[in-house]
Amino acid sequence: MLIVASISCSSLSQYWQKRAALLFAAQPDLSTLEKILSKPLILGIIFLGLGAIFWLGVLSQWDVSVAYPLLSCNFVIMLLISKFAFNESVSPRQWCGVGLIVLGVAFLGGINQFL
Repeated sequence: MLIVASISCSSLSQYWQKRAALLFAAQPDLSTLEKILSKPLILGIIFLGLGAIFWLGVLSQWDVSVAYPLLSCNFVIMLLISKFAFNESVSPRQWCGVGLIVLGVAFLGGINQFL
């Protein structure tokens, strides 16, 4: 469950960082203090910190060689978020890349345990 929490928090951090970037672009007159205290930036930082804490828990229980490749699941999650939350276009090439990432994670994460 720690790996799921770590990946989820990391993805949520990226989501809120994008929201912060969009806010700053839409409101270029915000002061530095207003940017620092903005909800999207604060949430991005909170989720980044939580993700790091959960990741430390993962590393205390798992081999890095197994755990680290699983972090690439963030690529999959963020591609889906970019498509559905931010309405960004996602090319077939990007979908193929994500498919290859999933395949790579399966091999590195120990799919041979299930074969």
